[in-house]
Amino acid sequence: MMRRMFGSLLATARKSSSRPRAAQCGVRPRLEQLGERALPNASALQHLGSDIRRDLADVQSDIQSVKTALGTNASATVTADLTALTTAAGKVSADLKAGTSATADLTALSNAQATLTTDLGTNLSAQVKHKVNDLTHDLKDLTKDVSQVNKDLGADLKTVQTDLQTLTTDIGANPSATVKADLTAVTTAAGKVAADLAAGTSATADLTALANAQATLTTDLGSSVSQTVAKDLRTLKHDAQDLSQDLSQVNRTVNQSVTHIQADAKALTTALASNTNATVMADVTALNAALAKVAVDVSGGVSAAADVSAAITAEAKLSADLGTNVTSGIQHQVTGLANDLLDLAIELGGLKV
Repeated sequence: MMRRMFGSLLATARKSSSRPRAAQCGVRPRLEQLGERALPNASALQHLGSDIRRDLADVQSDIQSVKTALGTNASATVTADLTALTTAAGKVSADLKAGTSATADLTALSNAQATLTTDLGTNLSAQVKHKVNDLTHDLKDLTKDVSQVNKDLGADLKTVQTDLQTLTTDIGANPSATVKADLTAVTTAAGKVAADLAAGTSATADLTALANAQATLTTDLGSSVSQTVAKDLRTLKHDAQDLSQDLSQVNRTVNQSVTHIQADAKALTTALASNTNATVMADVTALNAALAKVAVDVSGGVSAAADVSAAITAEAKLSADLGTNVTSGIQHQVTGLANDLLDLAIELGGLKV
């Protein structure tokens, strides 16, 4: 299933904006062979997360550029449209930081952009038209990229659920008591996996339970089952492994990001060690405490979305309290940490279906 994500990522990497973008990471996802499937390594989702972050920054910059290009000549209607765009973009940003679905707010943002285009009409200067085209292009990029975050895990889960329904139907209405109990165990395990993914918590244990329940069912059915049922069992096993492997890729990405962020925070703490501003030092302490909670969440397999959101808030406060009177090195570290935290929040979205 991750092959589809990889294909979309390569397409994303090749896309070019109608205006220059900030330099992007040159790392190209490599392929790892897993059985009969080809999966991108953990950098693929990291690439998608950082690309979404840049898409969002582009959209927000585009909105400001349209405002500037229009200047004081904007009508009351267009001004209201621009306000609606800014509000919608802010909501999308909040969704991504909180690890919640941005679908509804992306739709609202797209609708607001369409309304602005209509209200502006066709009698536009070349500069305004160019800025509006930039906004249209970058908003499409953002919408497309966000849709890829958990697309494959969701498809994997639906496939497993369909496999199970097919198997249950093909076994028939009157299996033995043992087989009936086995089917119940498989169904229960699959339901727990779905609940895990809906909550953004670790599904590893329940995927193991699903595999074990399916193996028990296969054993209890024996070798005299019909070819149809035998095929159903093989398909279910394969697709459950597919889901497990894809989930492992997302977990690997998240763990790598947490490790990287912890190293960033440690370096920033060291760089600010000589700072005598009590507020700044309190901010550093609060940020490190929030990051420690994130690490515990991830290692414990519980949802880290709330604590990542808290860490993003803590970093934003530190950045504000530091102000602009800091060295370029520290400013670079602060910006990098903010970017990495948003990327992590987006990556965590890949664990929710």
